[in-house]
Amino acid sequence: MTAVDDLHFRFDFALAVVVGLVVTTPYVGDRIESLATSIVLVSALMMRRILPTAALVVATVGALGQLVAYEFPLVGIVVVPMIVYSSARWADARIGRAALGLGLAGALLGPTRWALRVGPTTTALIYFAMGVTGCAGIVLAAYLVGRRRREGLENTRERRQSALERSRLTLAEQEQRAAVAAVDERNRIARELHDIVAHSLSVIVVQAEGGRALAAKHPEQAGEVLGTIAETARTALEEMRRMVGLLRSGRSEHEQTSYVPTPGLAEIPELVRRTSDTAELVVFGEAPLVSQALGLTAYRIVQESLTNVLKHGGATATARVTLAFTATTVEIEVTDSGSGAAVPSDGEGHGLQGMAERVALHGGVLHASPRPTGGFCVRASLPLLAEPTVSLGPLPASVVR
Repeated sequence: MTAVDDLHFRFDFALAVVVGLVVTTPYVGDRIESLATSIVLVSALMMRRILPTAALVVATVGALGQLVAYEFPLVGIVVVPMIVYSSARWADARIGRAALGLGLAGALLGPTRWALRVGPTTTALIYFAMGVTGCAGIVLAAYLVGRRRREGLENTRERRQSALERSRLTLAEQEQRAAVAAVDERNRIARELHDIVAHSLSVIVVQAEGGRALAAKHPEQAGEVLGTIAETARTALEEMRRMVGLLRSGRSEHEQTSYVPTPGLAEIPELVRRTSDTAELVVFGEAPLVSQALGLTAYRIVQESLTNVLKHGGATATARVTLAFTATTVEIEVTDSGSGAAVPSDGEGHGLQGMAERVALHGGVLHASPRPTGGFCVRASLPLLAEPTVSLGPLPASVVR
């Protein structure tokens, strides 16, 4: 028995003692049947919560004993509505309905027994009708109050259970959202590292191979090639440090104080110049103010496209980067004269997939495919939906390298 059950039993025991004193005191010195049946009725109160079915049986036995032994009501009859209430509140629905049925039966049998004592007179019929109505009303009221209290407790329990379930689902949803965010962050960092490392190493390899041939023919120009290699490596190192700083601090890219500014539209001309002498840039319109995220996406698309030209286009391939700015979109097109569809895929590249994911984050469209005339074409359209957070400065209306 729990502490709560023990407290309830103590209360019911005290209630039974008090009611027992009330219902038995008037019959002290009277017939033994009055005391016995009253004690049986009162004893049912002690078990009304812990054993409601047994309490109903004991109360029924006591009430029937009084009905058979006496032709008038005893004070102990007050226990009947108390047991009906207790059965409706603490027993299951079937026991509660049984208690109601027995109580209503007693409300009919009791007045009938009492009316027979008077005889078949008008007064007896009036007393009978009043007795049946009063007793049945009390029994029915006790049942309805007990049932209402039981339903209230069940509703409260269900609301608490629903609240706990909602809380559990909310916690699970938060954990799932955090896990998805962690996966997205890892994918974003993986794309950044891929773009930085793949582009920088491709530029260094191309410049180094070209510099070796150039050093044999024009040694005086080798310094320029080595300077380009050093500049590319330095830039890549600084961007790698920025990414490592993000990983160590756990903050987002917008919150992190980086070693170098996040590249955007304004850095694209320098990117094209540094990548290769065979790459040219054409710009139509004036560059708008865009968000840092959108500017970085445009920069990475150009960077990855030029990286693919260096890796797959061939030694004689040329590239053309076209930027077109409209009132609603940033249009990017990178074409080359390289091998195009003739280049076999090793299945290990993530560049095009990364570009597609970047563009999709901004609600844009990416198209990448070999050109019918040879070479490859990457075309991206980025809508200007988000409010700009950083002014990246204007680009010249048209630049050709």
